[in-house]
Amino acid sequence: MTSLRPYLITGHDAEGEELHGLLPKDKPFQEDWLQELLFKHPSILPVELVDEAFAPLIPIGREIASTDNLFISPKGLLTIVETKLWRNPEAHRNVVAQILDYARTLAKWDYQELDHAVQEFMKKKYAQPMTLFDVVKSHPNPLDLNEIEFRQMVQDGLTNGRFALLVVGDRILPGATQLAEIIQSAPHLRFSMRFVELQCYKLKKDSNWPLVVFPSFVAETGEVERAVVRIEYQQEKPKVEVETPSEGETSSGRKSFQAFIASLPSTVREAFRHYIEKWMKEGYTTYFGTSGFTLRIDWNGKKRTIFYVYPWCASVVREGGAREMGLPENPYNRYRESLMESPAISSAIASGRTEIPLETLSVDDVARLLSSTDALLRSLSPPPRQALTG
Repeated sequence: MTSLRPYLITGHDAEGEELHGLLPKDKPFQEDWLQELLFKHPSILPVELVDEAFAPLIPIGREIASTDNLFISPKGLLTIVETKLWRNPEAHRNVVAQILDYARTLAKWDYQELDHAVQEFMKKKYAQPMTLFDVVKSHPNPLDLNEIEFRQMVQDGLTNGRFALLVVGDRILPGATQLAEIIQSAPHLRFSMRFVELQCYKLKKDSNWPLVVFPSFVAETGEVERAVVRIEYQQEKPKVEVETPSEGETSSGRKSFQAFIASLPSTVREAFRHYIEKWMKEGYTTYFGTSGFTLRIDWNGKKRTIFYVYPWCASVVREGGAREMGLPENPYNRYRESLMESPAISSAIASGRTEIPLETLSVDDVARLLSSTDALLRSLSPPPRQALTG
């Protein structure tokens, strides 16, 4: 089979050389080295193609809850990584069951357990027991939440089992992408699973170092690249739903506008369709991930998320988040006062929630949430296309 061959071009005169791919039997590293590589260079993993809410990856430990690598995003969402090398085919056959078992374990944890495990890891690795919040706060990307809000978002992610699961290796065996026989072992989890192959090339034919590492998502031949699996138990019987890329998704695996709207509860689809379509037409920054929608604004020189929606929940801007972003007081107060007129939304805000389950909101609640968000958006940023043509 013919394979693509990368080249290193060394100058404007087109001088260069072919890079030499490493054969599985010639790999100069073990899984432990691969895990440390990912810990030191988490940006190797293109998790933003799974869902931007999981990016950027911030390493928080190895062997926490038996995971090879554990990462978290500033939004408090966990990414679990299981590494496997081609020369370990037996492990490949079990890798999906393993990573789902780790996810199931973490879904039983609370914030305090995770924070304690992170502190223990940091103490062992750096001789300093940093808290989970301190680890995230020290990341170059700014944290738009205070510690109380961050704790709540992490706890929500743990409780809902909302994880990104990445199986990473130098080559992925086709059988590893089969989910059917093991998904029933992971109740109540809402996760996205992807398989990442790290293709390695050496710059010098006679030396294993230095290496060029190129990551890519892998699909089973003729099958899908990704599956989002939801498993819920109703009266002791598991209900399993597997979402796979279809005509409603882009080539990257992200939802299209129509596919996203179709994934929402039928009672609120038209309300979301009306506002999202309007924001898109007016040129606001919108993004569709593998299952969710995000609305952003340019604020103080940075892209800031002020609203996101998943088929099961929608977000609100809480007071601490507004303060961290530096939003002006009057527009935010009007937004908050409008939301507090809804008993369901005000109750969620009072309990410290940033994400509100859609199932707890009436059609009127959703209409208020969307109109309040729209008013806040316009008070902070005029419609880009209107600004250009007006």
